Amino acid sequence: MPLELPVIKQLNCKSIILASASPRRKEILGDMGIEFKVVTTLKPDENNPAAYKTQADYVADTAYMKAKEIFERCEIDPDLPNADIVIGADTIVVKDEQILEKPRDKEHAQYMLNQLNGSTHYVLTSVQIVYKQKDGKIEKTGFVEKTNVTFSKLDDEIINAYINSGEPFDKAGGYGIQGEASLLIESIEGWIA
Repeated sequence: MPLELPVIKQLNCKSIILASASPRRKEILGDMGIEFKVVTTLKPDENNPAAYKTQADYVADTAYMKAKEIFERCEIDPDLPNADIVIGADTIVVKDEQILEKPRDKEHAQYMLNQLNGSTHYVLTSVQIVYKQKDGKIEKTGFVEKTNVTFSKLDDEIINAYINSGEPFDKAGGYGIQGEASLLIESIEGWIA
């Protein structure tokens, strides 16, 4: 049962939209006791990581673009809920300065997991919030968190079993730390969401 904090009560007086279909992100907000609706973006991720100075800039802008797109759609589309606050998020996995997003297929998932196997990489998650102030002015705020993750040394049988579970295919880096992949992890240093 979530804590009944004054800030949660204040938030629940607002129309909050989560710009993500991620079950984990829905779970986090729900566990906090925040009332929200889900509206997913219609635009595919079109950001080019090479256009950004850092991976943190890339993940922050991708999350912001999701939130902004949903906020703007909610403003003009009468079929969508009103939006006082829109929360966008994005996660990337970075190994040897190479960004690993969601795998395209089994072979791509296997490539990613082999890259991560027995080594340390980092995960960047950005949460970006677009909101309307009392005077109607649109503002934004957000953050990026970095988590270092070390994979255990895995044999091909374990990697293939994980791929065959289907879990890698909608996850950055080809794994979900909150799911079955938790069994593949040796250590975590940082924030988990």
